[in-house]
Amino acid sequence: MPDLLTDNIYTIAGAAIATIGIARFYYGPRFREIPWQPLRRVFIPIAHKLAQRSVGEEFYAKNEAKPKEHVATLKAKPEAVIEDLGAADYVVEPLAGLKTNWNGDTEVASYARHRGSRPFPGAPEWLRRRQVHVTLFPTAPAPDGSVGTIVTAHEELNSWRPDLAERHYRGETMDVQKGRELAAADLGIDLEDDDANDGS
Repeated sequence: MPDLLTDNIYTIAGAAIATIGIARFYYGPRFREIPWQPLRRVFIPIAHKLAQRSVGEEFYAKNEAKPKEHVATLKAKPEAVIEDLGAADYVVEPLAGLKTNWNGDTEVASYARHRGSRPFPGAPEWLRRRQVHVTLFPTAPAPDGSVGTIVTAHEELNSWRPDLAERHYRGETMDVQKGRELAAADLGIDLEDDDANDGS
C-alpha cells in the first residue's frame, strides 16, 4: 500500500488540491468555516512522509517556523488576530505546511493574502501568483492565565496554483523579510527589531 501511494504521489496530490479547490469555489465565504486546523493536524504529517519518500527530502509538508520569520508577539488572543487577518483580506490556508515554532509549539492558524498576477482574466483572488503567508502560535500562559499570539510570516509562491505548487513546497523564491514587512503593515503592528530574528 505505501508503494502504491508513493508511486502515485502527483496524482494523489493533484486530486486532493483539485477537490479542495472545488470546495473553495462551492462554499465561497463559508469555506473558512470548515475545521481546517484539526484536519491539517491529521493529514499533513501523513502527506509529508509520503511526499518525502517519493519526491525527496527537499519537499516538505511539515516544517518549522524560524526565528527570522518572527513578526511580533502580541498580547491579543489568536482568535482576535485571526479577525484582524480577515479584515486585511487574508484567507484560511489549508494547503500550507503544518508548522511548529522554535519553542516546539504547533501552529493554531495559517492564513494567506494572495498577490500578483492571475493565471487568467477573472480568476479568483486566491489564484494569484504569490502570497503572504502568516502563521500564528500561542504564547505560554502569563501569570494571570492569559495567552498571547506569536506571529510569523514569509512571502512565497502560491500553493493553490497547480503550475506553482511543487515549487512552493520546495521553498523556491521564498522571501522572509518581505513577508514580515507586508504582514506587519497589513496588521498595523510594528515590525520587531531584526536583531531578535538572527536565528536561522
